[in-house]
Amino acid sequence: MSLLASQRYTDRVVASPLVLVQEILNTRSAGRPLQPDLLSSPSSANAWLAAALKEWARLSGMNAPVIEVDTAGLVRLQQLRDNLQFHLNGAGVPPDWAPQDIRGSLAVTMDKSGAVKIVPKGKDVSWVISAALYEISREDQMDRWRRLKLCKNEKCSVAFYDNTNNNNSVWHDLQICGNAANLRASRRRRAAMSA
Repeated sequence: MSLLASQRYTDRVVASPLVLVQEILNTRSAGRPLQPDLLSSPSSANAWLAAALKEWARLSGMNAPVIEVDTAGLVRLQQLRDNLQFHLNGAGVPPDWAPQDIRGSLAVTMDKSGAVKIVPKGKDVSWVISAALYEISREDQMDRWRRLKLCKNEKCSVAFYDNTNNNNSVWHDLQICGNAANLRASRRRRAAMSA
């Protein structure tokens, strides 16, 4: 079994460094059968994060640090996930929950050849937050951030990447979530018409 959170739920995984953000979102417990929350303990968070950072490094071409998640770091990752969920569409977030400010740090470097790079800065979970915010900013500049979505089925809320031409997908998987919702809506319409 893969240690990537997103592959537990969908094959619509982003093929860019934005995968780190999708991974953070998909650590939550969802699916049928219900998958465990990968941010429920430092040990499960560490196993997931090692795989997620390896994939991010592969797709970004940058090096990712080895990060050990402790209890305080676990809380910060959970807060980051909640903030991201809230900002995408509020799914999976308690109704009385309000987003927190999220801050990260970036460094601008120039190597010997004169190539300038922007890289995440920080230690431990702070680095993960910086990397996630950097990827969101980078993808937003290329008008691709809007393609990362949460499934419209609130019981699901799996993060998926919409690579359709018109960017109008609402279900992470039409067979799993879309068909059931469409069937319920059809039954409601028929019941309303016969009433």
